[in-house]
Amino acid sequence: MKKDISSLHVPHNKHTAACEPVRIDLPHEVVLPMNMQSGHDAVPIVQVGDLVKVGQLIAREEGRFSSPVHATVSGKVVEIGSMDTAKGKPTATIRIESDGRMEVDPSVKPPVITDCDSFLQAVRDSGMVGLGGAAFPTWSKFTEAKNPDYHVDTVLINAAECEPYITSDHRMMLAHPELIADGIAYLRKYMSEYLENAVYKICIEKNKPDAIAVLKKTFAGQTDVRIQELNAVYPQGAKQVMLYNATGRVAVAGNRFPSFGALIINVSSLAMMAQCLNTGMPLVERIVTVDGPAVEKPMNLIAPIGTRISELLKYTGLKAEPGKIVRGGPMNGSAICSAEDPIVKVSNAVLVFDEKSAALPEASACINCGRCIEHCPIGISVANVDRVMKVKDEERRVKLLIDTGVRQCVDCACCSYVCPAHRPLLQINQQAKSYLKQYAAGQKEKAGGTKK
Repeated sequence: MKKDISSLHVPHNKHTAACEPVRIDLPHEVVLPMNMQSGHDAVPIVQVGDLVKVGQLIAREEGRFSSPVHATVSGKVVEIGSMDTAKGKPTATIRIESDGRMEVDPSVKPPVITDCDSFLQAVRDSGMVGLGGAAFPTWSKFTEAKNPDYHVDTVLINAAECEPYITSDHRMMLAHPELIADGIAYLRKYMSEYLENAVYKICIEKNKPDAIAVLKKTFAGQTDVRIQELNAVYPQGAKQVMLYNATGRVAVAGNRFPSFGALIINVSSLAMMAQCLNTGMPLVERIVTVDGPAVEKPMNLIAPIGTRISELLKYTGLKAEPGKIVRGGPMNGSAICSAEDPIVKVSNAVLVFDEKSAALPEASACINCGRCIEHCPIGISVANVDRVMKVKDEERRVKLLIDTGVRQCVDCACCSYVCPAHRPLLQINQQAKSYLKQYAAGQKEKAGGTKK
């Protein structure tokens, strides 16, 4: 791990930092994908023609790291279909036509929480996932802290929001600091056995002085809560980077985060978790920053999850023909297939780029300048990853890939950003990580077969 772990300065472009979130008018329909979490897709439990209400469970979690999906408007299920995703793998969708009434399902009521297990179940039932982009189910993250081999003494609340353009977390901190306080109170009360004497560090970049002031006022006198001001450098919000900069601890590939004595949760995830537990209403809406070179009037909007992006663009307008639309930030987000695609749980931003800004320069041969390694926050031998992937002997390829450190890659795209040859280094790293995971899974399966 480098001594100066994050040193890339990208243009902030925080045009919407002073824009209070505006709630959009109720959309005509919502489209809810089943892959809004990091693990397996959820499975629909409704049928075409069913009438549903806001907060009603419409898809159950299924398999590892899945998460339930709830109706975000009241109305009729008019289609259970499919849509393409940025990764090329289709996912099932539930399309609900709004009845305009936004009737709340009778099942929506504050959960009865008496202990850690009932707390975790309530978080699980809420459908809460990491809203900063990771989409990891929140209940599963907290459950890891119960491992008797770990001792968690620090909870890192990720309020860095280091990517350009995005200000949805910033606006959440300004508008609802009380929900952040409630979220910490829930953890204190119901996970006390596993977070005994833990310090809660709200890790925020120094370029948000108004939010820092609000947080300091909110938590004045709470000695276990610290406002940790961090330099505004990218990728300050990556969990491995934040762990090091906030605690001096080094994350090691293959180990669970609580094994380093820390939990980490996005600030909006914590606030929305508290709102879900306070009211019983599951995760059905979120703040979305809409910005980018093609956007006429950048805004922060509050919209039901599943709202088509084209509906949001009616509020902001466009000043140029879109060349690319990205859900998330410009460094770490994913390009989508169409403006008719919906916002999902992790859609903290929708960025619209015009044709000129969306065009990618043609890649050329590596010139061995070393900039990718110099600016990698983890110190990965980035330039070697592509070469090693071409090694024919599989066992040697695996060993050499592990030696490059690619398993530690945080997907920040610093390498691609600084590469003078415009090589797709992030994508190469992602392919290498995927290959290593598949190889490990194959080896585990072989070992299991041998035992039989």
